[in-house]
Amino acid sequence: MNALSRQPLLPLAALTAALVLAAFARVSGRGGGPALDAAPELMNRGASFTTPAAADSAPVPYTVLPGDSLSGIAARFGTTVDALIAANGLVDPDGLAAGQVLTVHVAPDGDGPGTALLPDTELVNGRAYVGFDVVSWLAAQRGRLSAHAELVDGELLTGPEIVARVASEFSVGPRVLLAFVEARSGWVAGGGDPEAREYAAGLVDPSRAALWFQLNWLADRLNGGYYDFKTRDGALLTLADGTRLRAHPGIGAGTFAVQRAMALQSDAAILETRLDAFAAAYRALFGEPWGYAAPPVDPETLRFPALALPFAPGERWWLTGGPHGGWGEGSAWAALDFVPDEAERGCFTSSRWATAVADGVVAADGAGQVWLDLDGDGDVRTGPVVLYLHLAADGRAPVGARPSAGDPVGRPSCEGGFSNATHLHMARLQDGEWLAASGSAAMELGGWRTFGADRSYDGGLAQAGGTRREACECRQRGINDVTAR
Repeated sequence: MNALSRQPLLPLAALTAALVLAAFARVSGRGGGPALDAAPELMNRGASFTTPAAADSAPVPYTVLPGDSLSGIAARFGTTVDALIAANGLVDPDGLAAGQVLTVHVAPDGDGPGTALLPDTELVNGRAYVGFDVVSWLAAQRGRLSAHAELVDGELLTGPEIVARVASEFSVGPRVLLAFVEARSGWVAGGGDPEAREYAAGLVDPSRAALWFQLNWLADRLNGGYYDFKTRDGALLTLADGTRLRAHPGIGAGTFAVQRAMALQSDAAILETRLDAFAAAYRALFGEPWGYAAPPVDPETLRFPALALPFAPGERWWLTGGPHGGWGEGSAWAALDFVPDEAERGCFTSSRWATAVADGVVAADGAGQVWLDLDGDGDVRTGPVVLYLHLAADGRAPVGARPSAGDPVGRPSCEGGFSNATHLHMARLQDGEWLAASGSAAMELGGWRTFGADRSYDGGLAQAGGTRREACECRQRGINDVTAR
């Protein structure tokens, strides 16, 4: 480990409480109970896990605790009150509320480990995994995981089925999930480490001991590290002892993602030992990771197929969510949210239809889901894909359907994940990688181009002529109404 130039750190008890509260917000929706399959709506609206930072600092989330003051938080993190006000757009610096999430820009204590663990494409459930059937692979193992089963949303799923579902929904490489689990608990190849028997991914939390919760936590943290590194300038490790390390310049996003997840469970003295254990577990299970490398996705040169708005011409819908997590807040801010223009509020099955944004084939489904494969090969791990979420089961396009652009694919509802009101959540992927809705490969829908902001859910749509629509949880003409032409 590099010698560290230590800065004033958040006391361990406060840091632990902050991390727990932040993690709970990321897996439970807007203050609701544990609902880890609620992945696409994990974080409170407007809370930013990472925002663009200067080169000499990195952003971390801090959840305000009872009795906190802005000056006290600034002192703990070695920053200033003015910097906190600017980073969070605070109008009343004396009006902090317990549970409020602040973005704090801090100077790292040093560089993180510099050993590359795997190619970036191995972290993504994309081309590198074509031909790899995780359920069949696990069936040949004799570890605890292959024999495990538990209830998930009232349905009994086997351990292999849970791994496959988490890998598919988060679009995280299943070999990486399994190597992490093996390194932390021994569940894959053996009966499990007696000291970690109840916590497959190493997250010691009795309320989230189930495999489903452990893997949802892990997949979202892996995505968080990967996309923070690639798309959000958030390449910072925060260790369990409060140490803050910037990403080593010699590693890529995939390695950083594993480091980020492992760092949350480790202090500076054991982080590199645990990363070595991950590398050893991976090689023991699957061989050399570099042999699985696939061509990377380059947003700068990517030409995603032209897309229409996801509703019928002449209909007005409301843009209620700007760029935010495609699946989990950890993934790229790939999604937009639309609400049909109807009088009814709350959760109901809409009478309006979400429509195909391009010709394609429905390659996968799930609770509230339609995965529309635009290259027609039927594999969501390759080529361009559009995810629709919160579509009602009644009338939803089945796997194998081949809608043309403009054909109905389902009706918005609250089904699938966490949702407190009927809406359509839509995101893009390329070769299994979540594509940020704004930026160099911005989502374009029927003449509208997506723009983003420093916080998830902010941003909106703009036309070449200058017309703009800003996302908001409102219904205001001229502000967030969008009509298909």
